Amino acid sequence: MASSSLLATPLHPSNTTPVATASGLLALLSESDPSLVSHALSRLLSVVDTLWHEVAECLPDLEAIAEGGDVADDVMDDDGVAAANRPSIAYDLPTRQTAAAVASRVFFHLEEPVQALRLALESGEEHFDIRRGKGSMYVERLVNAAVETYVTRRAAEWEGRGAAVSRGGEEEDEAMALDMDKLARVVHLMFERCYEDGTYNHALGVAFEAREAGKVDEILNRLLADASAAGAGADYDAVLDTLSYALDAASALIPSKAFRTKSLELIASALDRVWNATAAVLAAAKRHAACKLVHCRQLLGDDRGVADVIVRLLDAPRLQGGEAGDDGALLGLQLCFDIVDSGDRAFVAKVAGHIPKCGDEEEGTRQSRSQPASSQEGTNGADGAGDNHDNHSDDVPRTPEQKIHFQNSHRVLTGGFTSELSLSFLYKHSNADRFIMTHLKKALEERGMGRNSLLHHCAVCAHGYLNAGTTNDSFLRDHLDWMKKASNWAKFSATASMGVIHASHTTEAMTLLEPYLPPSAPENDPNAEHPTVSSTGGYAEGGSLYALGIIHGSHSGSCATKRQEASAFLRNHLRNSHANEVISHGAALGVGLTSFGSADLEVVNELKELLYTDSAVAGEAASIAIGMVLVGSGAGNANSTTNVESKEELDEIIAELRNYSKETQHEKIIRGIAMCLALVNFGQEENADATIEEMKGDRDPIIRYGAMYGLALAYCGTGSNKAIRILLHTAVSDVNDDVRMAAVIGLALVLHKTPERVPELVRLLLESFNPHVRYASCMAVGIAMAGSGDAESVALLEPMLTDMTDYVRQGALLGTAMIYMQQSDTCNHRKVKSFREKLASIIGDKHQSTLTKMGAILSTGLIDVGGRNCALSLGSRNGFTKMSSAAGLVLWLQHWHWYPFMHMLGLAVTPTCTIGLNKDFKYPKKFEIRCNSKPSTFAYPKKLEEKKEEKKKRVETVTLSATAKNKARLARKRAKEEAEDGAMDVDKKEGEGDATEVSKEGEKDVSKAEGMEVDGEAGKDAETEAEKPKKKREPEPTSFRVSNPCRITKAQAEVCTFDLNQRYRPVRPEEKPYGVIMLTDSTPGEEEDLGAVRSPAAEDEADPPAPFEWAPPDHPENAVASGGDTAGEGEEKASD
Repeated sequence: MASSSLLATPLHPSNTTPVATASGLLALLSESDPSLVSHALSRLLSVVDTLWHEVAECLPDLEAIAEGGDVADDVMDDDGVAAANRPSIAYDLPTRQTAAAVASRVFFHLEEPVQALRLALESGEEHFDIRRGKGSMYVERLVNAAVETYVTRRAAEWEGRGAAVSRGGEEEDEAMALDMDKLARVVHLMFERCYEDGTYNHALGVAFEAREAGKVDEILNRLLADASAAGAGADYDAVLDTLSYALDAASALIPSKAFRTKSLELIASALDRVWNATAAVLAAAKRHAACKLVHCRQLLGDDRGVADVIVRLLDAPRLQGGEAGDDGALLGLQLCFDIVDSGDRAFVAKVAGHIPKCGDEEEGTRQSRSQPASSQEGTNGADGAGDNHDNHSDDVPRTPEQKIHFQNSHRVLTGGFTSELSLSFLYKHSNADRFIMTHLKKALEERGMGRNSLLHHCAVCAHGYLNAGTTNDSFLRDHLDWMKKASNWAKFSATASMGVIHASHTTEAMTLLEPYLPPSAPENDPNAEHPTVSSTGGYAEGGSLYALGIIHGSHSGSCATKRQEASAFLRNHLRNSHANEVISHGAALGVGLTSFGSADLEVVNELKELLYTDSAVAGEAASIAIGMVLVGSGAGNANSTTNVESKEELDEIIAELRNYSKETQHEKIIRGIAMCLALVNFGQEENADATIEEMKGDRDPIIRYGAMYGLALAYCGTGSNKAIRILLHTAVSDVNDDVRMAAVIGLALVLHKTPERVPELVRLLLESFNPHVRYASCMAVGIAMAGSGDAESVALLEPMLTDMTDYVRQGALLGTAMIYMQQSDTCNHRKVKSFREKLASIIGDKHQSTLTKMGAILSTGLIDVGGRNCALSLGSRNGFTKMSSAAGLVLWLQHWHWYPFMHMLGLAVTPTCTIGLNKDFKYPKKFEIRCNSKPSTFAYPKKLEEKKEEKKKRVETVTLSATAKNKARLARKRAKEEAEDGAMDVDKKEGEGDATEVSKEGEKDVSKAEGMEVDGEAGKDAETEAEKPKKKREPEPTSFRVSNPCRITKAQAEVCTFDLNQRYRPVRPEEKPYGVIMLTDSTPGEEEDLGAVRSPAAEDEADPPAPFEWAPPDHPENAVASGGDTAGEGEEKASD
């Protein structure tokens, strides 16, 4: 029980005479005189905090008085008439309010805040004023209860359930019965108190939860007004901290997409006001505001607004009088890298379209003229000052340095520079272990498993994973005979694996795949006909087209021009290869990858033509390719807010696909259409609810299977409780195993931003009787905790490694391998090494099933994917869900039904490289990052060593004791005889020496035989080694520095910091050292040691020879030179 001093408020100070009991005061409540009752209530109010247990017995009486009625009394008067039948007493308003205040405090002590709040609202401001009662436990608790009730009812009204809807128990029903106007008054008074205290974060949190856009606008306006009123002394850092909190809370905590959009528009408007503020705002604060403004507008999909900020930063010296200098331009380029990292190619292309090229005026003018009007319109959250300047025209005069900055921005956004960085890093810093594949191949051949097509195919895929993006295919070239074992679809997949290895190597793609590509019409002859395509074979040709799509489509930052050229090439084969379903299959997947997210109506129509050929294999690829082209567009949804050209035509196509899924008899086509609808609804959230609900209620389990992936992609990364509730319900209630499996895996996608929740959610599902659910639970844990090395998650999956079902063991192996991605040998108490050994033992164990071995082989590639420099990650560095990674992961999971989808992993993995660049896009070699951990924590795993053949040692023959004695006796006898023969002294000496040696050998043998001192020599060796001084092991340092560029994992980035005392400093020092970092040079005049980003082909070229001069033999200079030499020789002879 709380003391009265803590509960006393300025409204009711506890300065009255203490009362030992309240029985006398309570007796006065039954008096007929209202003045006595009023006096008793006033005294009770002053002592209720200490005597509430006595007052609690009269709660009905207090509530009756508060409601204006009479006190119930069972006492009979002299006439035998009950007092209850007497005329009721009318109490005035102050008396009723005092009674309500007393009853409210009693309920507060009884820990019933809703009842206490109900009566407090009736007691009036005299007894319940949150301003004067600040600091009181009673007031604070009731204010919290009022806020909770208000938020709950406002959220219910926003969702359309009505204020009277109740899903809870009796307490929630009572809360719903409270007067909404009085609740609003209390909450609004709380807002005023927050303004006075400067706690805007608290007010914003309540406004967000209550879905009150008007209050959000009011809070942000008061925040900026207070800062503006402070003038030069305004703390804009605190203002930006509040706006950053508002941005983070709105993007992560608001479940409703519609209200989130409204809130983000208001936040963008406030950030824009800070960004365009007067000189009172420091340059550092403006740069911080620019970063947050770009982030906010990107969340809104406002490509024009993002481009405005970037253009102003690149133009900083011209627009701001040199205030920001190169720092502004570097910040603009840094933001370009961040936008590309989000994985939304369509948005990146739109942003690039609004930025002038400053180098090709004719091209810029042509693009602006050909650009449709719909893309010119942007939902600008606030009218920035960028619109007041003609920043989107190439005719604006700019300095040569500014033009270079604009050209570099286009190089980042659409020129493929980010993919060049990743490719160069993966090639030069690859730590792939060649012996892994050597041992894997040897293990498969020793057990006769090389003839197993499935295991051979998995080994090829594992090789692709190990060398993803590194361009290192030397193992395949050295073992072409082993590769040629693949046949039919295995040959298709083996050829496609080249695309995973050479991902982003767009400059050499056609040269690498030329031996496998199908013949096509000459490019120089537009009238030439396409070669006739055979209806049989074509596995290598189809795989090469698929590989071409993977090379150009696996990285979201690949060159747009190269990607369009590859798309045109693939579409040409797509139109002319309908006769061969294998080539059509590869061409369709390649077109989907190269046109990923473009929402191109022409491409969709070409794929639809292939789908309507009713070929199962080609139709599945065509429908999934349509999904990749329309990913995230929301086509077919009535409430879709995505700005897509030809929306009506695309909606009709989606409707046709739904109808076709009901007409066709091919399950592969139905599954492809279901996955197409899932991809289309990526990121749509509640806008996709109607479509998903319709699919979820379909009788066909394949459509319901697509609905689960559609729900997971629609709410990917949102952590939506609604989506989690539906997925969990389906995981335990649906009658189809595949649907239940998709529902469980979907949990990892929805919760990828809070991955620690996934193991707890699926803990019980791992014990399910259904093996499909257990498999999916293993995969969900692996996807959520990928690259974390979490010991608890590994322990959760460990029992599944010995499950009775083979594909459950496969899922456990894959999940554990994903958790152990990029982990050093010291991770999890060095259990990583034992897991790697377990993988090798499973592959070589003839008793293991094929599916289990398949999991072990794929896990061997997963754990070291990308030369140990890549990780499975669905989020970008600035908090966005990467569209390409999420779609690639979902398509990779379809290898359960179709093995060629194993190569889609190339889209899901991301290089974990950190590269610091200067303004010329070269990396300073002397830039370093400090890592505050032991080097072994984040070191590469130790590579395997080649096993040397052990030579057989000759075993010494054991000599018996009798034989040793006999040899010694014969040796002494022989020496005596030689001495007696009178040989020469020299011979004698030699004989004596020999006899002595033999005698000693015999004595040694005797001593060994008799004494059995076999360990004598070993003991001497041990003593000798003990006498040698041992090298002291130096303690491992607790921190180290990494050079530029380097591998820094997400976990490592948390313990890394920038050294701001060195020459090169990041343009945003507050960010984590992860990804591409633009650097400023503190001493630009000094000599620099720089490295250039070059392609793998350029890296392999030899250095040019030293400069020299050469002339033909009959050149006059040679004649003069030779004549001079001859004259010189003659002079030498004459002098001699």
